[in-house]
Amino acid sequence: MTPPSHSAEPQRLAYLESIRGLAAVQVVLLHFFSAFRPDLVFESARGSPAWYVHLSPLSFLYDGHSAVYIFFVLSGYVLSRSFERHLQRPLALISARALRLGLPAVAAVLVSAAVIEILGRPNVDASAISGSEWFASPHFTELSMLSVVRDGVGNALFLGYRGLPGVAFLAPWQQPIDQSFVPPLWTLSIEFYGSLSVLLLSWFARRSRPLWWAAVVLATFFTIRSAYLCFVVGHLLANWHRAEKPAPANQLLPAMAVALGVFLCVRADIWQFEGLRRLCSESTFWLFPGQTAAPQQKALGAILVLTGLIHLQWARSALSWPWLVRYSRLSFPVYLVHWPILFGPVALIFLWLSGVVGLGLARVGAIVAGIGLVFLAGLLFSQVDRAALSLSRRWRERLSGLTIEMATLRRTTVGRHAVPAERTGPVSVLPDLDRSAAA
Repeated sequence: MTPPSHSAEPQRLAYLESIRGLAAVQVVLLHFFSAFRPDLVFESARGSPAWYVHLSPLSFLYDGHSAVYIFFVLSGYVLSRSFERHLQRPLALISARALRLGLPAVAAVLVSAAVIEILGRPNVDASAISGSEWFASPHFTELSMLSVVRDGVGNALFLGYRGLPGVAFLAPWQQPIDQSFVPPLWTLSIEFYGSLSVLLLSWFARRSRPLWWAAVVLATFFTIRSAYLCFVVGHLLANWHRAEKPAPANQLLPAMAVALGVFLCVRADIWQFEGLRRLCSESTFWLFPGQTAAPQQKALGAILVLTGLIHLQWARSALSWPWLVRYSRLSFPVYLVHWPILFGPVALIFLWLSGVVGLGLARVGAIVAGIGLVFLAGLLFSQVDRAALSLSRRWRERLSGLTIEMATLRRTTVGRHAVPAERTGPVSVLPDLDRSAAA
């Protein structure tokens, strides 16, 4: 590999797992507060405590929008370290990635469909009490096996959703997000196509350093106003092994990056810097059709936060606590199942509590009980997640084995029919794909 890399098997970094877990908590808190404390998320009375919290760095603790961009940067990092070991079999990597993301997505849609079928829509009645219009919004389509497969595979993995970040030319086939069984699935199509971009950049890195640099510069320029920029940055950090190398002795610059990133994230809804607004509104085919300025500012802020954290030694140490790492492995299951839990059982709990202990305590009780239920559901759903991970690995190894067998058979066949060089001169044979890819 031409850019800086280690030849040894990449070590799974525990503290990166913890960052992913905390980002999942941000997403869960965002949706629970949107349902039961909407004044902390949406516009509230000026001068109220919720107004001050919403505009302060405290709101980053439940800024789930910024958290998904942290997911994307982490994916760019981890996938780069994984892909560099299997670049000679790209189709195996792509199909395994589709299985890894698609199977849990379908399972989450099935869970949501079952909750709707059994419990109906208690969130509508709950929203009338909590005062959250967001909680009353319909977030599912008709109940059928076709709609489950379409949402879990077609929409979530390949098409994305209309009006949300994704691949623009797929818009004619996209559905609106309010027809999704599990709206957080909107990130999976970005994860999938972001994986392809990381794979391509990793392939360039294997080929030559100048080619890789040219690809990185072009990718950065083309994705500068889209969520896919996060994958490019994650790939860059991985190729320079920033998370593995010792943290710098001077912690001031990383700390400033975290502080600036949090500021950009929490202020994005009410303020964006002028240059970014112009960039995101520019009509040009030279740039990837991107987001509006507010979410893109959150993406830039998330990049700064993660980059700063991996360069802070005290943050690495705190995030490496064994219990935090262990439970953070539930991040993907929790991300997928918290939505049906919130809109089903937790809404019922809130309705019951509001008639027993009053509205104020009902809000707190629903949030606390709901987070506990989400954790338990995540534990159960982790079996599905582990099965998908195991199946995707076996599928990748199976396809890789077939590729090796075909290459071996081809070499054997060529060897049997080869004519001695002294009689015919040099013989032209097909290249060994495995060896040439690893060169």
